[in-house]
Amino acid sequence: MRRVLLIDLLGGLGDLIMVLPSVHALADAHPDAELTVLTHAPSVPLLARDPAVAAVRTAEKHDERAAVEQALADLAPDLTVTTTRFDGIGDLVEADAAARGTRAVANLWRSPPPDELVGERYQRILAAEGVIADEVRPPRVVLGDDERAAGRAALVHAWGPRAARSAAGAAAPEAGDSSTPTVLVPDAGMAVKRWPARRWAELAATLPGPVLSVGPVDGATELPPTDLRGLGALFAAVGEAGGTVVGPDTGPVRLAAAVGARTVALFGPTAASRYGLEEGTNLQGLPECPHRMPTAITEQVCWWDAGCPLAPEPACLLDLPVERVREAVLARPAQL
Repeated sequence: MRRVLLIDLLGGLGDLIMVLPSVHALADAHPDAELTVLTHAPSVPLLARDPAVAAVRTAEKHDERAAVEQALADLAPDLTVTTTRFDGIGDLVEADAAARGTRAVANLWRSPPPDELVGERYQRILAAEGVIADEVRPPRVVLGDDERAAGRAALVHAWGPRAARSAAGAAAPEAGDSSTPTVLVPDAGMAVKRWPARRWAELAATLPGPVLSVGPVDGATELPPTDLRGLGALFAAVGEAGGTVVGPDTGPVRLAAAVGARTVALFGPTAASRYGLEEGTNLQGLPECPHRMPTAITEQVCWWDAGCPLAPEPACLLDLPVERVREAVLARPAQL
C-alpha cells in the first residue's frame, strides 16, 4: 500500500470523531502508506497534529461527489474507505477500485444492529475485510504539549486557584469531588437533541463545585470563545483536574471524551446503544420510545423539526430529570 484514502463526508464533527479509531487503525496496519482524509472543512482542525494523517482534503457542502472524484483521480489510492454513500459516492468508490484493480471498503453501514456502537462497527467491518487488525479502540484526538499547556492556562483563568494547583502537578481529586469543575455544553446541532434550557440552569444550581459552560447557562461561568482545538485542550485540562463535561449527543462532548475528559452524555432521539460514547456515562431518555429508529434516525418522525408525537417538547429528553444527571456527574467511577 502506497496511498490510502478515507472519506468521511457525513457532515458533523461527531461523525469524524467516530471514524478516528479507523483512521488510526489504518495507519497502524499500513505504516508505509500515505493516509489522506477527505472531509468537510469544519472538522479539519481535529487532524491538524495527528501523525497518522499525511494530508487532509476538503469538500464543499452539496458538492461532495465532485471532491471524491477529484481525490480519486489525483491520488489513485491503493485502498479507499468511505463512510459516505449518498449521491452515489459508495458506488463511485467501488467502480474506481474495480477499474484500477485496487481495494475499496465502500459500505460501513451494512446491516447495522441497533446495539453496536457505530465507531466500533466500522472497525469490525474493516477487520473482517482484512485491512486493519482485529482490535477495537476508542477515539483519540491528538494534542500537542503546547496545546495542553494552553488548555491548562485557560482553565486556570476560568476557574482560579484550584486549577492552578492542578496545572502545577498536584494530584487531581476524583470525579465527583466538590472541588472538581463541571463543564456544561447545552447546545446541539439539532433542536431535537437539546435538553431544555431550564434544566441546565437547575443543574448548574445543584452542583457543588465550580460550574463552567460552553455557551450561556444561567448560574454557570461562560467560557470565552475559542477554536476547536482550543476547546479540546481545555477539555483535556478539565479531565486532568478530575472534572466532568456534560452535554447532549453532540460533537463537542465526543471531543471531550476523545481528549481524555470524563463525560456524561444525554441521549434522547438517538439510541445510546448505537450512538453512545465509547468512554464515559451515556444516559438514555425514554428507552422504550416507540418512534425511535436506532438504525434509521433520519427517518424518525421527530428528527428534522423536533416535533415529538408524545409531548410538546421531546419526551425522551424530558425523561432525563436533573437529579439523574446530577447523580451521574457526582458518581464515583465505582458507582457507575
